[in-house]
Amino acid sequence: MERQTPRFDSLQDYIRSEDAHKELFDIKEQFDEALWCANLERLCVSARTSQKKNEDFYRNRIAEMRSLNGKTALINILNYKGLPKFCDYDCDGTIRKNYLRQGYYSWFSREIYRTLWNWQDLCETRDLEFKFATLRQFGASCYGNGMSMGPDTMNSFWITFSAYLILNHGDTYKWNNFKNTAMFRDGENGRQRDRAARIKELIESDDDYIGSKSITEFAGLVHTVGNMILVPARYNGYRGTHPCLKDYFDLSLDNLRHDWDGRHLLGEDEETRGRNFIHYINTFFLWEYVDEDYEAIPLCGSHKKQLMIQRETGRLYPKNALPVREEIDELCDNINVRIRRRSFFMIAMFRIAFGIAPGGKDAGLRYTYRGSCCEEWASWNVSGLYKKILHEVFLDGGSGSGGPDVCGRLYAGYGEVVERIREAAADTEDAWFVEEVFRELDEQNSRS
Repeated sequence: MERQTPRFDSLQDYIRSEDAHKELFDIKEQFDEALWCANLERLCVSARTSQKKNEDFYRNRIAEMRSLNGKTALINILNYKGLPKFCDYDCDGTIRKNYLRQGYYSWFSREIYRTLWNWQDLCETRDLEFKFATLRQFGASCYGNGMSMGPDTMNSFWITFSAYLILNHGDTYKWNNFKNTAMFRDGENGRQRDRAARIKELIESDDDYIGSKSITEFAGLVHTVGNMILVPARYNGYRGTHPCLKDYFDLSLDNLRHDWDGRHLLGEDEETRGRNFIHYINTFFLWEYVDEDYEAIPLCGSHKKQLMIQRETGRLYPKNALPVREEIDELCDNINVRIRRRSFFMIAMFRIAFGIAPGGKDAGLRYTYRGSCCEEWASWNVSGLYKKILHEVFLDGGSGSGGPDVCGRLYAGYGEVVERIREAAADTEDAWFVEEVFRELDEQNSRS
């Protein structure tokens, strides 16, 4: 069987392609199965003389590999869940503790964070032969005055998909609170990849097994650029297992803003948290997840009730955060439109950061950034125009002073942000390029 290789050689390669204009690219297609298996073959040889693992362990992992390429996005994500445990690949670039090789294979998504947010996940000492040893699990970025940040998938598909299976096939599945997923009632669950393979068989044998178009669309969007983000270190795993958050991004944002769990991730006092939350929303392009007052917008009816109770009581709502049956499509539709619009906006920002025009040609940007972060960002390999926009629009908001103590501007959606970017670029020689990029953005949004 031919092994899967990455669809693109670099993030810039993707931005130059027609795909960046026409479609949203699934990061699962970047899994380098061929390289992964080749490395395991080398480990097989070393295992013959090593006491750490035997050769059969690595041979079995290669034999268990399943291609991620399937007939539908839903089958693809089940194939992804069917990868051998500790497969070294996570679409959002997460690295498990003491398992840094995982980030080596997930380089594409980690390059997203480095490009847009100056994420410092690379160690100072770089060894090209052992690339996995050069990565950090967490690192600082342009946000939060040096706060340690790590990768995350904003809107988790598996939680909602598990809820859908239980609500629509309750005779087959039940909820497992410990594993935070749907399990088979008959007890024949085995490992995660065994359950994924079994669900895949049920879906392939019945065209009507999954009757929601919204959830199948969600499956195709979950691992696109618009669903990738940096969160405070270790918040990824925490929110994914917390029974009151269940990995839902609206609930996770509300908890960050108001500190219902008392972990003080964005600051110990209300004023500091409010200021840092505004910067977080602006820095990571999250305007459609908050209202005009920068309060989290609920993604479905039961979440609206949960957020209201939390704001009245001042603590996390102590009940299960899973949606009810009637809300699955509403929840998925709200997530899908937000992923799409953020993806298109991020592609526009990639174009400005790399100086790549629609069509793939170099724009030849001329602006040189000389702002207050000039020295701090000297090694950040993006255009001066993008640095100016990041500083004046996202981090500063137009006050002119910048810095972590400035309470940034509140934007009412992408429209206001686009106009503010136009204003920031107006006094540069590259203003024409911003207009060209935003014409493409308008076309993408109108098609979707």
